[in-house]
Parts: sequence; C-alpha cells; structure tokens
Amino acid sequence: VCTAAMTYGFKIVQEMIAGLENWMDEKGHASLSDIIGRATPNVTDWQYLNLNYVAKAHIDQDACIKCGRCHIACEDTSHQAITSMVDGVRHFEVIEAECVGCNLCVNVCPVEGCITMEPLAAGVLDQRTGIPVSPVYANWTTHPNNPMAKVAAE
Repeated sequence: VCTAAMTYGFKIVQEMIAGLENWMDEKGHASLSDIIGRATPNVTDWQYLNLNYVAKAHIDQDACIKCGRCHIACEDTSHQAITSMVDGVRHFEVIEAECVGCNLCVNVCPVEGCITMEPLAAGVLDQRTGIPVSPVYANWTTHPNNPMAKVAAE
C-alpha cells in the first residue's frame, strides 16, 4: 500500500476503498463488521508454522484467461516457476520443481479459483527439494539451526 501510494499517489486509497466496497457487495457483506476477525483463527506466530507443510500452485487451464500476471509475478520474484509458452503457444503452467509455494500467483490472478495451492501429501516427493514430504509436524522452536531451540539438537 505504501509503495502504491508513492507510485500512484493517494488517489489509490480511494480506488482501494471502492474495490473493497465492490468485493463486499459481490460477497453479500453489508458492513466491515461482517468480515472483521474472520482470519484471526488462522493466525499464529511464525515460529509455530509447520516446516514440513508443502503446497504447490496449480493453474486451472479451463478458467485461465491467459493474462500472464502469475508468470510476471513469479518471474520478477526470482522463482521462475510458471511457464509463459508451451510449444510456441501462450500457456501458463506451474513448474513444480521450481515452485516454493509462496502463493503470490494466487494473489495476483484476477480469476477467482483459477490458481489454487494444493498441499503435497506425506510421503510424496517434493520435486523442488528431492525429499519426500515428512508426516511429522516440525517448527522453528525445535529446529536444529535455531540457536534458541527449546530442545537440544542431536
């Protein structure tokens, strides 16, 4: 928001408010109180996130409008995990071996539900790391590289 205001001026805030109002109308929300706090149950301190959780982006080719926003966002953030051409045709597809599961492509896609994050099941090989997804919950508090780990590294 700060960068957008610097780049486009403070009028961008009015456009954001209008966009929020349109979204609320589409979703049937009468006031901000309808949506305030809905994400709170999903919020946790970063150190408790499961380090063994792996998700990859998936693009629904039938829903894709070929705008290229996902490719541009992924390309510019140094992941380069979304193709822009396949066999000389404009086509956007996730390269699983490069996808880090950052969710940026989902956020920039203008088509709701076109790009989804699909979790990899325990035991499935993560093509990016070459390691199977572990079924064991692990977080930063016990990670061997954490100098403040609550459990000593072996």
